[in-house]
Amino acid sequence: MSETTVSLDSETASNLVTKEPPEDLTDSQQDNLTNNLEIERKFQDFAIALSALQSNPQASQEMILKALIARDYLQKALSNEDVKSVELLTKLSVLDEQLMRLGEAIATGLHLPQWRKILHPPETNWWWFFEVVKPIAKPEGWDQLDWLFNLLTILCLTGTVSFVSKIIPIIFAGGMSLFESVGLLGPSGMVALVLSSMGGGQGQKKLQEAMAKLGISPKFQSEVTFVIAFLLFTGAYFFSENLPKYYFKHYISEGERLYKDGKLPEARDNFNHALGIKDQDPTDIGKVYVGIGLLEESLGNNVEAVKSYTHALELGNYAVLNNLGRVKISQNELDAAEMYLNVGLQRVDANDINIRYQLHRNLGWVNLEKKRYAMAEMNLVQAIEFDKRIPKGNLGKGMANCFKARLYEIQEKAEKATNQWNLCLEFGKPETLNEYQSILKLNPEVGARLDSTGIFN
Repeated sequence: MSETTVSLDSETASNLVTKEPPEDLTDSQQDNLTNNLEIERKFQDFAIALSALQSNPQASQEMILKALIARDYLQKALSNEDVKSVELLTKLSVLDEQLMRLGEAIATGLHLPQWRKILHPPETNWWWFFEVVKPIAKPEGWDQLDWLFNLLTILCLTGTVSFVSKIIPIIFAGGMSLFESVGLLGPSGMVALVLSSMGGGQGQKKLQEAMAKLGISPKFQSEVTFVIAFLLFTGAYFFSENLPKYYFKHYISEGERLYKDGKLPEARDNFNHALGIKDQDPTDIGKVYVGIGLLEESLGNNVEAVKSYTHALELGNYAVLNNLGRVKISQNELDAAEMYLNVGLQRVDANDINIRYQLHRNLGWVNLEKKRYAMAEMNLVQAIEFDKRIPKGNLGKGMANCFKARLYEIQEKAEKATNQWNLCLEFGKPETLNEYQSILKLNPEVGARLDSTGIFN
């Protein structure tokens, strides 16, 4: 116990001596005097018991219990007295302050919870509610760096949330598959769990239980939590860098496939989803604008088609020169069409059979409209040679035969014209509404029998 002892002055000591009441008092005065003497006796008992505690560093449980019970009796006596001595209460405050300073020693020397169950003291009797103050353990070793690991964990989780927020709109745009849902919700759940553990509560408890099952010591919780957060961060970073590119190309290929199948609204949706993904390769963005241009052209929206094709051309897609030439033919701007097509022959890849076929075919179409029949025949012959190397069913295939059939009709070569019209019917598959309308104009009977599934489906 503390070495401080209770010190009472001579006046107080004399007042705490047991006195006999005078005989000439009234009954009321006699009762008051008796009560005062009783309080003084209880005060003296408490002061003596407290002094004994202070003077004995290794006080016994009996000594501690005696002091606390003495304080109980004093409190009870005070509660029964209507008029209290200010001087006595002031000195009691001094003794109570000394008792408080012994609180931890009392809680250590006497098992107070057990005595509270026996005596049931009210909460106002605060001396029965002392507690042992547990020392705060000083972090050792790696534990001293817990603050650093917690900070790094927060930074990793912040980055993870940022990357995931970049991915979510892209995935939701095309509808999530079951695999994608699990792949997204799994890491998101881990992020929520780790964030919850940082704030304590059930999240922390669940994470601690999971670590315990894995045989991980509690002292390494901060380090393991950081490792989990770092793995989530690196995974989110990887997917944020690669998923947009993957979905961008997926939307392009899906749009092109749907376009070839004649499912134009679905193709449009995919191309629009692709355009919604930012920071992609300009060459690939050009492909998207080509796809949208083809859609518009197939529907006869030539103005919108030209806008999309022009965007593609600005992004370095020279194959779109053929498309621009084709639209200009339908708009009866033959000089502009011829310019686009000739530039296209100079700029496109010489090994791209399909595009070179279309360029020669459309130049044959232009020359046919301009009544330059020799040049038209030369272009159409070259186009047909390329067309022989293109698989049946491809959009635009067989159209050179249709134009050549009309050329033979103009040249009054009936047998050759019939042969070309038959080839036109067998292989012809117009790619756009403009092409289809041109054949209807040249030969309504053949045009009505052409495979138009590339336009209408």
